[in-house]
Order: sequence, then structure tokens, then C-alpha cells
Amino acid sequence: MVATQEDLQSLSSSFSKVIKRGFGKGPESCFAVLKANRLYVYIRNFMTPAEEILKEKREYNLVTKFRSSVIAALSKELLQEASQTLGISFESFYQDWNHNTNSGILLLVNNNNPEVKIDDNFDRKLSQLIRMVGSQLHKIPSELKVVKYTQNICAIELKGIMLPLEFLLVETGQSDLLLRHERDIKKGYYQHKQLFEDLFNRSIEDLFMMWDHQNSRSYLIFSFLKNI
Repeated sequence: MVATQEDLQSLSSSFSKVIKRGFGKGPESCFAVLKANRLYVYIRNFMTPAEEILKEKREYNLVTKFRSSVIAALSKELLQEASQTLGISFESFYQDWNHNTNSGILLLVNNNNPEVKIDDNFDRKLSQLIRMVGSQLHKIPSELKVVKYTQNICAIELKGIMLPLEFLLVETGQSDLLLRHERDIKKGYYQHKQLFEDLFNRSIEDLFMMWDHQNSRSYLIFSFLKNI
């Protein structure tokens, strides 16, 4: 089964309805894109009144825990909906949210992924830049792979990225420290935005980072400003 644009539009609508049922309010914008057996769902302008209050009080961990917990509870239904609509078995589910821009992304992954072909010279330069910037923020990844690169987005999979201390935080349930640490890592990448914009030759609109603690893996996603 080959997914059509109509399938993706229908899936976006279904995701919005599921999220609205879970939160009592749905996103203004929900847009799904399929690439190399990975489904990217972009969500914009979505924040409940309770989250607005927590954000104003700078309770960022509480906002993140609330949003992530509800989405995680809905993830099984979202995975099933995507698999049935697109005819692809999605096994993994990731999420990240930027409350300052009121945007987020869901990533659904099928473990049988074809390779994404990009220019070797660009791939090398991007890998070097991520390792240079990332070495100041986290363990240098053992493997780095671009899994999506279009005019709108660049997504990179980083493997072997977690330090023993980070595994310990996960094992001992120190979620507040872990959330703050991961927020600082993403902030660190964003502070080097100009370096990445020079390489991409594009303006970066948003940056997301999603974590798979069990497998010491992360997805770093750059979303580009649309050309008008």
C-alpha cells in the first residue's frame, strides 16, 4: 500500500481528534509527512489553559510532564491509527514540544527503514558540525545518520549518545534533573543556530530533540522557515 496525500490529510484530522479528546482542546494545525517509513506529525498552536498558567509560572518540568504523560497515554491509539491508515507497522513513538513557540512534533518509526540518500560532502560537514557542537553538550554519538532532509526539515538520528550518569538518572527516576538536562542540551544546539543555518543555507524556524533512553538514542530535528 502506497500512502497518498489524502491518507495523510485524513490521518492528520484523526490525530487532531484523538488529541482533542485527550486534552479537551485540539491543535489549530496538525500536519503529517511520511518519509522513509517514518511519520512526522507537526503540531502548532496547541496549549491548554492549565499549561498556559504553568508556563507563565515558569514551571517547565510540570508542563512537559503533563503534556508528555497525556500524549504517551494516547500513543497506542495514535500508533494503531497511523498503521491502519498508511498500511505501515509503526513500532516506536517519540514526541517533543517547544512551549515558547507553541509547537511540537510526533515521530512514529517503522524499524525497517530504507536509507536516505544525501550528498556525501554535505553529510560529512553536517556530521562534523553536530559532533563539534554536541561534544560540549552530551556524549559524542557512536553513530550519526541523516534520516530525512528536505526543503522543510532535516532529521538526524544519534546513537550511543547517553552517558552513565544519564542512565543512572533514568534508572533512579530523577525525571526533573533529566528533563532540565535535556532542555539544556536542546538550548545548547539552538545557541549554535547560526552555524547550522550557514551549512543548510536556510533559516531555522524550530528545533526539536527526542530521546529513546532505553536504547541510548536521540533524534535531532531542524525545521526550516518556509520561503515566501
